[in-house]
Amino acid sequence: MLASVLTLGACSNYETSGNGDFDGYWQLETMDTLSTGGTTDMHDSLVFWAVQHHIIELCSRQADPQTLAYKYFSVFYHFERSGDTLHFIADSLGQPKDMPVIDLRSAADPYATFEQVKVYGFSRFDETFRVLQLDGDNMTLESQFYRMYFRKY
Repeated sequence: MLASVLTLGACSNYETSGNGDFDGYWQLETMDTLSTGGTTDMHDSLVFWAVQHHIIELCSRQADPQTLAYKYFSVFYHFERSGDTLHFIADSLGQPKDMPVIDLRSAADPYATFEQVKVYGFSRFDETFRVLQLDGDNMTLESQFYRMYFRKY
C-alpha cells in the first residue's frame, strides 16, 4: 500500500507539454494549393513533423538518385499554439532573425534557406497555420496558400 502511494506521488510531479494530440510524429500525406485547387499526394516525399513540447522538427528523407541512399534533412522551430492557431517562430532558437536552425548533422551551414523550408508548406520563415482538424490520428492545417493533411504515427 505504501509503495502505491509513493508511486502515485512521484508520478504527480512530472511535467506535460499541454499539447494533447498535437505531440507526436506526423507524416504529410496530401497538400492542397488553395489558389489553384490543385492537390499533391505527398506520401512518397517522406515529409514528417515531430512535435514535442514547444519544439517541432520538420524533417524529410529524399532518395539520392546517384547513390540510391536516403538524404536526411531537418529544420527545428519553436512554435506557439493558441486555440486553432499554430505559429512558427523563426528567430526563437538564437539564430539570426527570420532563419530557422537546421539539423547540424546534415549541413555545413547551420541556418536553413527558404528553399529548404518551403517543402514543409511554408510561404515564409515565420509561418502561421490554422488548425482545422486535430485528433489522435489526423491533423489538417491551413495557411494562406496551402491546406495540408497529416496522419499520426
